[in-house]
Amino acid sequence: MKKFIFIIFILLLFVPMFFQIIGYKQGALGGHYQKAEYYLLTLKRFTKLEYQKKLERYLKQETGFADVFIRFSNQLRFSLLSSSSVYNVIVGKNNYLYTNSYIYSYYGIDYQGEENINLVVDKLAQIRDTLKVKGVDLVFLMAPGKGTCYPEYFPYRYARLKPKTTNYQTYIKAFNKYNIDCLDFNSWLCSARDTASYRLYSNTSVHWGKYACYLAVDSLIKYLDLKYSIDLPKIRLKSITESNIMYDSDDDVEKMMNVLENIPDEPMPKIDIDFDTLNKDKLRVLTIGDSYFFGLNDFGLLKTIFYKSEFWYYFDEVRRSEYEYILVSEYEDIKKEIEKNKLLLIIFTEANLHTTPKENIEELYYIYCAKPTYKLELERHKERFKNQIKKDKNWLKFVQEKADKKDISIDKAIDEDAEYMAKEYLKDKF
Repeated sequence: MKKFIFIIFILLLFVPMFFQIIGYKQGALGGHYQKAEYYLLTLKRFTKLEYQKKLERYLKQETGFADVFIRFSNQLRFSLLSSSSVYNVIVGKNNYLYTNSYIYSYYGIDYQGEENINLVVDKLAQIRDTLKVKGVDLVFLMAPGKGTCYPEYFPYRYARLKPKTTNYQTYIKAFNKYNIDCLDFNSWLCSARDTASYRLYSNTSVHWGKYACYLAVDSLIKYLDLKYSIDLPKIRLKSITESNIMYDSDDDVEKMMNVLENIPDEPMPKIDIDFDTLNKDKLRVLTIGDSYFFGLNDFGLLKTIFYKSEFWYYFDEVRRSEYEYILVSEYEDIKKEIEKNKLLLIIFTEANLHTTPKENIEELYYIYCAKPTYKLELERHKERFKNQIKKDKNWLKFVQEKADKKDISIDKAIDEDAEYMAKEYLKDKF
């Protein structure tokens, strides 16, 4: 019996290897992670230990049943300890899931200070004034945060904390001081959550639900109609049905957790719509912001309501549709692209106010209000050429050949080529 058990144990140890060899297909894990690729063996890579490190990383991901083991481990932690293996996911009461930024923003843990926020909004006001002369308006849309909407489901360990001054409160105060047009959907929707016809947030997501997005888009259209005395395309509500089956982003945090069993979901509304587009006006809008825009875009902002419009995701990716995008850095003249629009709409949820609005406003301020410097322009155009090299197969092949001849990495070779091209581009401009 001992020998039999020993043999079975040894065989079990080789089961993952066996299934890896025969090509067992791993189940896709939720969340974002970089997929390791198989690294071809060469003498140079072997002697520099590059091959061994890359192979080890690849094998860790490709081990048979790795996805099952990960989900099993995560399920144990969730079921027994009511916690998550994902570093920023916090499990609250009644299976309410948060990411830590929403809790920090509610309590003011990430507060940036009134002076710092006033400096940011002062720059935003200068950007607004400069754009106004060029015929472009600026509006800030403050998206709601799950922490503010549902603080009663925070874990018990936060019960002793008391909310302090928050970035959201100070930003709203600064917007009033500098006369920045702001649509405060955070205050509006969070105060209306108990009287709304349907739930605004899923318990297993941190993004606003379909009904909240529908209300926001409907209000945004009415606001723009009134602001410009126009008649934009309208959403026609066909039906709303509630379901415990989540779709799209209504269980985005649960997907990140990668557990075996479905976390019980409270019913969320599913909305069926079409559009009234007959004889409607057109408005070209550039939106810059975070992932809260994607929920709004599900109601046809880019495709139907706005005209020839783009969404610049964190001022990084240019989204013209859900699956089509380039990088902002690929534009030769960013200022020209901005000024094609009648409105610049900036949208951020309160949980991101401690970082990204400042970063994106700094970029806009540099473009419109600061004197360009050779160093910054060199970095910007260097990034543009790096992206071009990576997208051009022939150019990338040529750079790879140079990298092999020089015995340097492909990344270093791309960097060198991009810097040379950027310097040539700026030769007569400074």
